[in-house]
Amino acid sequence: MKTFKITSEFIKSLGNDPSKLATLANIHRINCLAGLKQAKHGWLGASFSCMELLTCIYHRYITNPLDPMGLRGSVFLSKGHAAMAQYAILAGLGVFNLNKLDSYKEANGLPAHCDRNIPGVDSDSGSLGMGLSKAIGTAISNRDNGYKSPVFVIIGDGELQEGQVFESLLSLRKFNPGYIVPIIDRNHLQSDSATADIKDARNWAMVFEGIGLRVREINGHYPDEICRAIDETLEDPSPSIIIATTQKGYGTTLTSMPRNTPPRSGVWHSQIPNDSQYIKMLDELIESINSEVLRFKYNEYKSTLILDDIDTFPQTSNIKSTGQAFADALLKFAKQDENIYVLDADLEKSCKLTDIATAISDRYLEVGISEQDMCSIASGLALSGRIPVVNTYSSFYKRSLDQIFSVITEKLPVIFAGHYSGTDYFTDGKSHQSITDIGLMFSLGEIEILEPVDETTTAQMLETTISRMKKEFAETGHSKPTFIRLHRTPCDENFDIPYCFDNVGIYKSELQDQENRCIVFTGGPHMLSNALEAIDKLFDENIALDVIPVLRYSDENKFLKNAIARYKYVFTLEDHRRETGLGAFIASLGFKNPVRIGCRNYTQSTRTMQDMHELHKLTVDELCNVIRKVTNCTDHK
Repeated sequence: MKTFKITSEFIKSLGNDPSKLATLANIHRINCLAGLKQAKHGWLGASFSCMELLTCIYHRYITNPLDPMGLRGSVFLSKGHAAMAQYAILAGLGVFNLNKLDSYKEANGLPAHCDRNIPGVDSDSGSLGMGLSKAIGTAISNRDNGYKSPVFVIIGDGELQEGQVFESLLSLRKFNPGYIVPIIDRNHLQSDSATADIKDARNWAMVFEGIGLRVREINGHYPDEICRAIDETLEDPSPSIIIATTQKGYGTTLTSMPRNTPPRSGVWHSQIPNDSQYIKMLDELIESINSEVLRFKYNEYKSTLILDDIDTFPQTSNIKSTGQAFADALLKFAKQDENIYVLDADLEKSCKLTDIATAISDRYLEVGISEQDMCSIASGLALSGRIPVVNTYSSFYKRSLDQIFSVITEKLPVIFAGHYSGTDYFTDGKSHQSITDIGLMFSLGEIEILEPVDETTTAQMLETTISRMKKEFAETGHSKPTFIRLHRTPCDENFDIPYCFDNVGIYKSELQDQENRCIVFTGGPHMLSNALEAIDKLFDENIALDVIPVLRYSDENKFLKNAIARYKYVFTLEDHRRETGLGAFIASLGFKNPVRIGCRNYTQSTRTMQDMHELHKLTVDELCNVIRKVTNCTDHK
């Protein structure tokens, strides 16, 4: 549906009257909501929660967001999933066209998380915990340049679980650069549960005071209190921090969520309203603004609407993603074996672990947003022969490479489940897409790397891994850890590949050309699906293409190496950086350096997986084009 927005001209007409800040916040909520509604995706709860905070910061302390940093105040939105709130304010200030809000999460549109390629945005975000450290560095640089421009950082209260935040609080106390304003958005919820149900401090003010910070506690929805606390912090020679008590989804009665929201019930963390809900929210927000001009324009807008409350979701099928298949198999094995522990970093629903959390609650460890902590807890469990299964997005294992290295060098039976691998998280951009995970795991050394392609291979791989680990640890007190690369989106069909260590099988073209035959090595369900489609497409062009799915990134029996030797043309296709992933692995086996088709750079969000594959040139057409080009080339060395 067409969304309703409030122009920057109307916003400017309100002037700089401090009494209008609450009104401005609701105006920005309307524009923020328009972008989220258009994208049908995003984080409404987090964006609405911090809207008064950002409104006060921009309208009172940053006169022109396009001036160079240092000559103006700067903003680090550490809780970067609230990016749409920042985008709405920047558009409202005229930094970019208001209609750009409609491009949220589109290819080449507004990225899912804050990105400094967007005018007025000072720093990237997405992976939590980094904002205060960056702000401290900027404040030190400003001080040394003689600038007295404030540096603001907004931190989510769930984000406080991230270890780097504690380190940065100690740095704030030590360096005390001045003109830095850290604000905790204390809405008492993270994702869809209360922070108290995940991992929380009993009294954060006492924690901060114990570090040596001056604490100011305010209502984060009252502009007068916000501005007063900011002014006091900027004037205070002591290192300070503001705790702003807020309500997640604040601004409408429909979306406001109390701090005692039951576990897994905070639906407005990422839910987008249907048409009727959208209008109900707008009715309330427009009424709060109390402008006859605006009310007239809004009623005019409503008169043209035809509401459609039919929620459109992808058609369900019997095909499971490898991520779902892994969770189902893990539930089965964990029920049977009391030595299996399951660990999670505040991604229970995303990693499909809710059934496990309820079935084995005594062995399900919700660690919160603390990946390093989680991996080392798993290490401690494994020292006594337990088999811990660690779960987070593949991209977030970057935060805990040293902890994984420790597991590897101690030879402990830990399974690292990497969910949303490759380009699967197309909606959330470069911070959440995992196109370096294989290379990073390879760089650590002795760890088994697996990538199932369907429900059958996923269950078989997990069962084989658990059996191997139990046997090895019983015999030697050591075991090789495993990284399993999982995907969130199912393909259209199961591939029915039996998993075994010495032969994964070959999908063969029916063409009989043996001399000029091509082979594509590929990994994961989506790339395999594209490669199989290319077999048929190239058959019509008299090009013989065979495909080998690589389920296990090792080749003790030289099956892959011997296969390479039989082909004139060797290719790899992967949703990973082509320098360090499957292509590098195939090259390391010898004989031929393959033509590597993979991701060449980092990209922002898209609204569909197909759009993401087109950005990375991983489509069937692109694969066929590369194969045609290579096979038609007469200058081979």
